[in-house]
Amino acid sequence: MYKGLVLTPLFIFALLKCKAQNSIDSNGVLLQKQAALIQEDSTAMGRYEADSVFTVQLVKTLKQTNSFEFHLDSLVAVRHLIAPDSAFKIFSWQLDLGDGHYKQRGAIQLKTNDGSLKLLPFFDKSDLYIEPEHELMNRKNWMGAIYFDIILNTFNGIRYYTLLGFDEYNSSISKKIIEVLHFENNEPVLGGNFFLYPKDETYPNAPVERFVYSYKKGSNGSIRYDKENQRIALSELTSISNDLKDKSTLVPSGNEVYFIWYNGKWVMPNK
Repeated sequence: MYKGLVLTPLFIFALLKCKAQNSIDSNGVLLQKQAALIQEDSTAMGRYEADSVFTVQLVKTLKQTNSFEFHLDSLVAVRHLIAPDSAFKIFSWQLDLGDGHYKQRGAIQLKTNDGSLKLLPFFDKSDLYIEPEHELMNRKNWMGAIYFDIILNTFNGIRYYTLLGFDEYNSSISKKIIEVLHFENNEPVLGGNFFLYPKDETYPNAPVERFVYSYKKGSNGSIRYDKENQRIALSELTSISNDLKDKSTLVPSGNEVYFIWYNGKWVMPNK
C-alpha cells in the first residue's frame, strides 16, 4: 500500500463494489449460458434442465453478501428490474413447455441493511384460474408474467408499485398485464381495486384486480409507461374479423388509450 493513502469511506465503498462486481462476473458466464438455454434449447427436457440449473446458480450467486449491488445486466434472457426507490429487485423469465403454452418464473429480492439475502420466489398458478384478472393473488399463487417496467406511486402513505408485463400465453394469443403490487409485513400483495375504465369488449369485465388484455399473437399489442406525461399508454385493439369477443383476432388499431394515476387508482378517461 502506498504511504499516505487514506482509506476514505468513498474509497472503501469503491473497493467493496469492485469486489462485488468481480464476484458476480465469476458466476456470470454460467448464469448467462443457462439463461440462454432456457429459451434456445430445442427440447422441452433441455429447457427444463437449463431452468433448474439456472435457478440453483442464481440463488447461489445471490446468497453472497451485498448481492443486491451486483450488476446482472448481462442476463438478457431474464428480465431484471430494480424498483424506482431501490427497495427491491424483481426477476422474471419464462419456460416454453413445448405444447404451445408457457410457464413463468419469478422472484423478488428485498434490499437488506446487513447485505444478507431476502429472496421471495413466485409460483405460477395461472392454470388454476379461468379469469386471473378477477383474483387477488400473492407470490404463492401468481398469474405469471415477464415484467419489463416498474412505476412507483404513493397514496395515503402506502407505496404502490405498478408492474407492466407480458405473457406469451399460448400459440394464438398473447397477453399484456398491468399489475399493482404493495407490501404487507414484507410480503407482496398482487392486485387490488386500482382500475377505472369505460366498458369496452376488448377489455376485461370490470371490476378487476389487475388489468389484463389479450390480442392476436405476433400483432404486437403494446403497454408502455409514458414518463413525460406520467401515464400508461395502451394500444387500442380492433378485430380483423369484426368479432371483438375472439381475442385471437384482436390487433392494434394504430391508436392509443391511457391510464392516469389519480387518487390512488389508474383511471382511463372516456374516449
